[in-house]
Amino acid sequence: MQRKTPFQPDIGFLRTGFAMTPAPFSPKCYVTVLSLCVAALLGTLPASAAPLHGSADASASNMVVHAKRLDDILARSMTDPAVPAYVPAINTPAGVPAPPSTNSANSNTPQPYLFSLHTKPVMSAGKYLARNGVYITGWSVSEYSGVPAGGVKHGSFFNNFAGLGVDLDMQRIAHIPGAKIHFLADDVAGNGRAGGFTGSNWGFVSYYGNHNGFQVREFTWDQALFNNRLFIMAGRSMPKGGEFDGSDLYCMFPSFLCSVPTTLTVNGSMPSFVTSSWGARFLYKPTEKTYIKTGIWEAEPWLKAGNHNSWPGPDWGFDKAQGEYIPTEAGYRTNFTNDRYPRAYSIGFVYDTASYSDPLYNNRGQSRALYGGTAMNRRGRTQLYLQAQQMIWKPEEKGTRGLILFGAANLMTSGNATIRDGFVAGVFDWGPFASRPRDYIGLVGQTFVWDHRFVQGMNDTLSAHGHSARWAKQETMAEINYGFNIAPGVMFTPYFEYIWNPDQLGRKNIIPNLNTAVQAGAMLNIQFSPAFGLPTLHRTRS
Repeated sequence: MQRKTPFQPDIGFLRTGFAMTPAPFSPKCYVTVLSLCVAALLGTLPASAAPLHGSADASASNMVVHAKRLDDILARSMTDPAVPAYVPAINTPAGVPAPPSTNSANSNTPQPYLFSLHTKPVMSAGKYLARNGVYITGWSVSEYSGVPAGGVKHGSFFNNFAGLGVDLDMQRIAHIPGAKIHFLADDVAGNGRAGGFTGSNWGFVSYYGNHNGFQVREFTWDQALFNNRLFIMAGRSMPKGGEFDGSDLYCMFPSFLCSVPTTLTVNGSMPSFVTSSWGARFLYKPTEKTYIKTGIWEAEPWLKAGNHNSWPGPDWGFDKAQGEYIPTEAGYRTNFTNDRYPRAYSIGFVYDTASYSDPLYNNRGQSRALYGGTAMNRRGRTQLYLQAQQMIWKPEEKGTRGLILFGAANLMTSGNATIRDGFVAGVFDWGPFASRPRDYIGLVGQTFVWDHRFVQGMNDTLSAHGHSARWAKQETMAEINYGFNIAPGVMFTPYFEYIWNPDQLGRKNIIPNLNTAVQAGAMLNIQFSPAFGLPTLHRTRS
C-alpha cells in the first residue's frame, strides 16, 4: 500500500491563524483610550448639568441586584446582570434590564464588594455622553491557565480578550425613532490555542479566536419598527456573537464554552465570534416573551485563515465570499421582570451554502490520509439545534438567587462536518450564599461525537504512522468553577477542567492512546459599563 501525505483535517486556521505574534493593540490600549476619552470630556461638562435619570450615584450605599422601586432599579441598572438578567456577558456590547413588572424580583442583601472602580468624574462623563446619545461599552477578560497532568505536555499559558465600543442612540442624536448604531472592536492576544498542552483544540479556552489581532467585531445599524415588534440589524456582525444559538450563561465558563456551543463554531464556514462579516438579522416579537428571527451573512471561510486585521481589511470586500450562512431561530424567553423563575427555550436551523473540503476523501475518491492529494470539494451543510435553560429553585421566593439547569444539542442534518453531534449540559448556582448574592458556582459538560468520515481519516493517519490504536469516536470535557464578584462589574473565577480523549486536531503527529488531560486556571472578567458606572443602551436580541 502506498503511503503519501499524512491526513490533514480541513482546519488550516489552527496551523496558520495562531502564530504567536504580538497583537497591534494590547488590552492596556483599551483602558488608555477610554481614560483619554473621559479626561477629554471632563473639560467640556457643564457645571450645572443635571444628573441623568436612571444613572448610579457613587455614594449609593446599597447596590442591590433588583430594587422594588422603578427609580432604584434604573439608578442601579449597571449592577444588574445582563441578558436576560442572569449574569454579565461578554458576548454582547450592551443591554440593560427591562422596566420591572409587578412581580419583579429583588435581592434582600447587598453584595460585599472588596472595592469599587466607580468615581464621580467618570460616572459624570458617562451621564453626559448618555444625555447626548453616546454610550461607551467594552470588557477585558484575562485567563491564566496551566496543564499539570495528562495532555501532550505540562505548562502554563496566558490569554486576553478585550473589547471597546460605542453605542449611539440615533433618536437622541438625529431624531430617528428606534434607530441605534453599534460599533465594537476587539483584541485577542496570548497563547490563543493551547492544544499543544492539553492535546485538545476545543477544550482549553472559551473565547478562542482565529488569530491574535485587533479587528472590528460589530459595525451595524439597528432599527426598531412597528411599535418595537420588528427589529432589523444590518452591517458587519457575527451570528455567533449572541444572535443565534447563544446563552448568557456560556461565557461564565473560562475553559471551553463562550457565546455559543462549540459545535456551532467548529462546524460550518463561519469563524468564531471574535470576527465579523456582512450580514443582516430580522427579529420579530409576536409577544413580550416569544420571538422569531432569521438572518443572512456572507460566508467567508478565508476569515479562518490568518491575521487579516479587519479595520477594515481585505475581508470587507465581497470577492472572498463563498456562499451564505442563513440561521433561523424561534424561542420563548423570560427574565426576572416578568417571571419569578426565568427560562429560555429555543429551536434553530442553519443552512450553510459555502463549499468545504471532504473530511476523508481526495478528489479521486481515495483516503487522503493514505494517498494524499487535494481534498474533494463539497458544498452545502445544514444543522439543527435546540437549547433550554430554566431556573428551577430559589431560596427566596422574590429573590434572584437560584439554581439554573441548562442544556443544548447541535445535530448535523446534511453534509459532513468535523463534529456530527454536539451536546452541552450544566447547572449554574447564581448566588450560592445569602451573604454573597452575586457570586456563582458553575458546572458544565460538553461532548462531541465526531463525523464518521473524520474518524476514518484519523484512523488512517494512525495506521500510516505505524500505530494500531484507534482514534476515539467522541471527546468529552467538564468544568467546575466559582465566580467571585469582587467589585461592581469585576468577576474573578478560578476553574478546574478535565478532558477525556483530547482530539489532537491540527497536530502533525498524533499520539496514540492519549486519553485524558487536566487544566486549571483563573479568569478575571471586567465589564466596563458596570465596573466604571457607565450607562448602557438597551438592545433587543430575543
